[in-house]
Amino acid sequence: MAVKDSKKTARRMMVVAVVIGLAALALDIVAITMQQWIIAIGMTFVIALQTINFLQWKKRLK
Repeated sequence: MAVKDSKKTARRMMVVAVVIGLAALALDIVAITMQQWIIAIGMTFVIALQTINFLQWKKRLK
């Protein structure tokens, strides 16, 4: 399956990475307030990975 428009795909994936990152941030805040430390650590890890993904897609956009 060939990608038709790589810039359009990169922009879409950047939006997906931001949405996932923001959702993970919200869950991270809730987990910290509820003192669920394992969940908070996991969500922080997800935020870090989504930041890396966002930066990689941003490079592909150029």
